[in-house]
Amino acid sequence: MLPVIWGVWIVYLSLLPGGAGILVLFGIPHFDKIAHWGAYAVWSFLLLLAAYLNLGYSRARMWWMVLVLAGIGCLLEFGQYYMHEGRSFEVLDMAANGLGAVSGTLGIKIFKKYFSKKEQ
Repeated sequence: MLPVIWGVWIVYLSLLPGGAGILVLFGIPHFDKIAHWGAYAVWSFLLLLAAYLNLGYSRARMWWMVLVLAGIGCLLEFGQYYMHEGRSFEVLDMAANGLGAVSGTLGIKIFKKYFSKKEQ
């Protein structure tokens, strides 16, 4: 259930009308790219963790998840392009979303490696 809630939260925030935005936070330029990366990394990890715990490990499932989440990230960026309500289309946001999805898969590989050693 948590991966679904996280995904709905990402979609909601992505399509929420924006204002000037927070492009710099704590002196970090383009902080929104870090937020995109982190949000998709967590989403990917949560989805893959649920799949791993219920269905077992599958490399194919991991990469399909990356493609699906990267695709969703791209679609949401195009949604922002057509909104015209203080939001903007950015290719770098798409890249950050995709890198986040890949990072989540790496996280699940580490999780799998750590817990498979614990079980032995």
